[in-house]
Amino acid sequence: MSFNSSAGVGVSGVGGVGVSGVGGVGVGGVGGVGVGGVGGVGVGGVGVGGVGVGVGVGVGGVGGVGVNGVGQMARSYYATPLELGFKPWALDFAPNNYGEDPFPMAIVDTAHAMRWQAQDWDPALRYWSFPFDPHLTEWLRDQDPSAPATWAAREFATEASKWQLDEPKLKAANWIAPAHLEWRTGTANAQQQAIEKEVGNLFTHMEDERERWLAEIHWQADGAPSYLIQMLGLDFERRPWTIELIRCAISISSLVSMHYKDYFKRVRPSAICPGLVPAFGPPRHPAFPSGHSFFGHFAAFLLLEIDPIARVFGEDPANNSHFGVRSRKGERPKMADIQSVNPFYGPLLWFATRLAKNRERAGLHYASDSAASRWLAGGIYDALILTKAIKCPTLTKVLAMAKAEW
Repeated sequence: MSFNSSAGVGVSGVGGVGVSGVGGVGVGGVGGVGVGGVGGVGVGGVGVGGVGVGVGVGVGGVGGVGVNGVGQMARSYYATPLELGFKPWALDFAPNNYGEDPFPMAIVDTAHAMRWQAQDWDPALRYWSFPFDPHLTEWLRDQDPSAPATWAAREFATEASKWQLDEPKLKAANWIAPAHLEWRTGTANAQQQAIEKEVGNLFTHMEDERERWLAEIHWQADGAPSYLIQMLGLDFERRPWTIELIRCAISISSLVSMHYKDYFKRVRPSAICPGLVPAFGPPRHPAFPSGHSFFGHFAAFLLLEIDPIARVFGEDPANNSHFGVRSRKGERPKMADIQSVNPFYGPLLWFATRLAKNRERAGLHYASDSAASRWLAGGIYDALILTKAIKCPTLTKVLAMAKAEW
């Protein structure tokens, strides 16, 4: 996943709106909201003046991506081809008269050996399968070069040796747990069993939850940042730097998740079990780790560095029961809690968990994709903010400016 133009999000469009297709309906004039597009559905972000942030959704039509107000390619849902766009499956899970499975549930017997190939990448994202370019030449084609979020990403890229770790170092740093990689470690039989277990859980989500959650899944596919903006009640007039901090999270998330997707090359669940029939996609980039999960958690960790946000939207270790209305004082999560299987109860990390789970309900990600992303996001957050092992001056500045807004 990548929250940039080639992945379905318009960044710094005209008036701050990235909208699917060639045009749409402008509401509020310059810096307003763009809705619609030619033959598709677009929900834009908000902006101020001529430059802003587009966190929109493009579905179908003459182009699923908005950059500078113009549709660039027939893609949406983060590099999902138009042919694999949304389909309203009628999901009836009643067994037939013989008690057989309503959908084919078997997976291929070589699932443990299947890996993502270079030709499987979306053409606009295939450069991620090449050796890493610290200058981000291809990535920058779709970015606003003057945006602080772009500069943060460029600084982060120069520190690649500190965040592009191989599998042993990832485990040693506690950025990924061995349990997240059972699908690729051990004997072939053990790997196959681990995959079968995860796919079984995806069928449970599909049967029990997918239809009920599908509208939210649909809008979060391309518009996850807009959910954070709405939860926090942000707008460009009062909190432009807080929104820019979310943009920094988008940019850095793109670099990290795409790098490790290519490193691990995990195929999507429906590639080994077509009976999962995702309503859209899957996107044409690998499954592990989950970009949506990484972004949701990483953005939350950054935002919770702002004390007033942490008080309202943070974790509450003294009273973490999620039952009932009660008084609470939120705090930043501790690394020991981030790198664990413990649930989160604060609103921001609750949203990150919900966002990740929705990708599993859609049949697009395995549970281990989501869990690993939480740990990996925590490791990157720790290196950038807590220990400052990774130097990123622009991110530090944006965070300081965002704190001053509160």
